[in-house]
Amino acid sequence: VDKAGRPFRKREVELISTVTEEQNLPIIEADAHRCMQMLYNIVTNALKFTAQGQVVVSAFGNDEEELLTIEVSDTGIGIAPENQELVFCPFSQEDQSERRRYEGLGLGLSISREIAIKHGGSLTLESE
Repeated sequence: VDKAGRPFRKREVELISTVTEEQNLPIIEADAHRCMQMLYNIVTNALKFTAQGQVVVSAFGNDEEELLTIEVSDTGIGIAPENQELVFCPFSQEDQSERRRYEGLGLGLSISREIAIKHGGSLTLESE
């Protein structure tokens, strides 16, 4: 469901979680509401920009470093190298033209990065 309450499911896009209980991920101290907000923003962003294929959510833990990594990968349109930092700026989007195809204010990734930083982490992206 998107923020307007509309179903966000796309028949052409498969949402896959590879996270299992058997992974024995580390327990972290965090604001659960804000972490869910961050995960929601990242996953719905991936779904929004993926017309067909898949969005995969994975998690990896490192007990020694007390580190939890959550990775969201997709087969979407990608982000040009020169715009990869821009998408983390409030009210910014890669396509800022008046004729852009995708809705949104450009706040999701900037809010998510701030949440990650406030929790002692980071939010980065890689795109091809």
